[in-house]
Amino acid sequence: MQEEIISVGDFVSNLFEAHKKISDWKTNKTELLHYGHFRGWLEDSDERNPSSPLNRQTAARIIHMFMLIELGIPDLQDITPAYALKDLYTCRVCTNHLAQVYTRGIMKAEKKGEPDFSDSPALFFNHLALVSKNEAQKIMGKVF
Repeated sequence: MQEEIISVGDFVSNLFEAHKKISDWKTNKTELLHYGHFRGWLEDSDERNPSSPLNRQTAARIIHMFMLIELGIPDLQDITPAYALKDLYTCRVCTNHLAQVYTRGIMKAEKKGEPDFSDSPALFFNHLALVSKNEAQKIMGKVF
């Protein structure tokens, strides 16, 4: 049985609900997406396509930018643990987003393939894998 995938819009709505500072907002999803875009932690494509399925790369970007802008949590200076991710630099623009959420333990990597020289399988962030509703709840639980 395959888990249900969460959309970008639902992920943003759930993020707002979990955030105490703005959880009392009585507004619709369109306004929430516009607010996030205006504040700078959402991109144009997030606001225009809220029903698109959320992938791990987009989730990392949204969470990282939300933490910076809404929660005031500065970036970690030492992202050395993220260097273990074989696909960290697949998307150069996303590198810091991935590194921040991985190093903080908000999003995990997957072990794939044959063991390398360290006798353990390679770690991959798996950027384009879709995020299930269950995984989204776990991610948000680690943020708050």
